[in-house]
Amino acid sequence: MAISGQVFAPDFAQQGLDLIDSFFIYLLLAQFTHLGWAHLGLNLAGLAIVAWGFSGQRSNTEWIWIQLLSLFWLAFYLSRVEPVSWYCGLSGALHFQFSACLLIALYRGPAQLSQAWPLWILAAGLAAKLVLEWNSGPTTDTLVGGPIAFEAHRGGALGGVLFGLFMIGQSIWRRPNPAS
Repeated sequence: MAISGQVFAPDFAQQGLDLIDSFFIYLLLAQFTHLGWAHLGLNLAGLAIVAWGFSGQRSNTEWIWIQLLSLFWLAFYLSRVEPVSWYCGLSGALHFQFSACLLIALYRGPAQLSQAWPLWILAAGLAAKLVLEWNSGPTTDTLVGGPIAFEAHRGGALGGVLFGLFMIGQSIWRRPNPAS
């Protein structure tokens, strides 16, 4: 869908507000448009990494829920919690998906640090990235061809953590009680 957004509506991110009255709907649709082919390529590479890298830790049904909820959560977050004037791309949704899948992998993965250390490195890397973005200026804007919405990264990561914790809670609650 993101590729079709880039091909058929490359200017939607800038012109979308003129076409749609609802900012929430604009934010939902703008996630399928990009600033250019480099931006699209980076987002699709990120999606492939998250989809493949965590595929052994979640079911296909869970993955579909994570993907759908990431789009709606981000539209809600950017329209109500930390409003932006415009947005395009999948990076906020990718931060949601990465955070949720990472928490699930940490919960379902190996308990020994000697086996789980790569997941902890990823968690530390995400936390460091978000802190650096919070305190930095437009350092990577030229790479993607426009301003980066760091609000989307923060909102996506927050939503992913909340949904990941919800999914962990669900699996604990559904776990059969061996004492009964």
